[in-house]
Amino acid sequence: MLRKLIPLTALLIIILVIFGLMSFNRTPNLPPCEGNATYTLASDINGSLGVLVVYMDPGISHERAEAVFDAAKKAGAKWVRIGFIWALAEPSPREYNFTEFDWIINAALRRNLSVLPVVMFTPRWASKKPDAKDYYLYPPAEGEYVRDFGEALAAHYRGRITHWELWNEPDMGGFLKDPDGDGSTADDYAEMLAHFYSGIKAGDPNAKVVLGGLANSKVEPSCEKDYLRKLLSDPDFPAGENFDVMNIHTNFRSPEEIIEEIWETRAILREFSLEKPLWITETSYTPVRRFQILPCYLGEEGFDRYVHDALVVELNEGAEVVFWAALHDYGPDRPESDPYKHSGLYTYDLKPKRAVEVFKELSEELGG
Repeated sequence: MLRKLIPLTALLIIILVIFGLMSFNRTPNLPPCEGNATYTLASDINGSLGVLVVYMDPGISHERAEAVFDAAKKAGAKWVRIGFIWALAEPSPREYNFTEFDWIINAALRRNLSVLPVVMFTPRWASKKPDAKDYYLYPPAEGEYVRDFGEALAAHYRGRITHWELWNEPDMGGFLKDPDGDGSTADDYAEMLAHFYSGIKAGDPNAKVVLGGLANSKVEPSCEKDYLRKLLSDPDFPAGENFDVMNIHTNFRSPEEIIEEIWETRAILREFSLEKPLWITETSYTPVRRFQILPCYLGEEGFDRYVHDALVVELNEGAEVVFWAALHDYGPDRPESDPYKHSGLYTYDLKPKRAVEVFKELSEELGG
């Protein structure tokens, strides 16, 4: 009898060890994944998918740029969102240098990729704080500076660029600085937006102005709260008449939080009797386990599922264009402590992750 028990005990120990190893890599007591919801694209959706392309600035090698745009096309993206650095394009007043921007934009257009340029970073000569080390993060000293630049842009790219975004996350202190120290940049951005809108329409009446994507973070201390309402109620430059497309970011939010964010945004617009098309120019998450804050989306498979679920929810909620951030991982300049470093559909070396196929299949489901 003892001889029979020994093998049985050993087998039980082995089973317990295996189970323990399996459990070690699992998060215990996970809450239900939002009611175990399954997110599927509604049949009547006709939105588009885009990708944020980082490092696509003058100075990038043409070979690298070609490879990046090829990767965006292969993934099924219809739009690419790139930076358009004002400080590089207008180094001196009304002396424009669009040569490399032209090459970059034309390279994307040759692949039938629509381009959303994000105009940002003030030239030193135009900045309200020209002597500051980060002068480029401050608004222009005169509204006419950004108006003239907007007009030059729209006229130069008329027929090629249909939408222009002014600034990235102006509600975040790391992207737009407060020059007068009143604790808010909403008044500064509202003024910039009014002049930029006037310039864009003067250069190309058919071009659309996209509001700078709002982070609207409820937890980040550097994010100015209630920013959209402040913009729309500005007494001197009420923003409602100075942009064509509403724009928010939904990074690292659960599907339920994304829906809540969209509803809150539309509710604020209705307070001011406004109805605007909605774009979401950044949706992001990470496959790196230590930065994954959503219990339903853990590990590589969780990352893949998040790419699908977040984009589907946004499209189903009526967003016309949604962008994944980013097309590829960030490079060596970003530390491993940055939660966004590995948020790409591709590695930095443009090796496809499984998420590329998720993104591509969703694009194909939209039917182009």
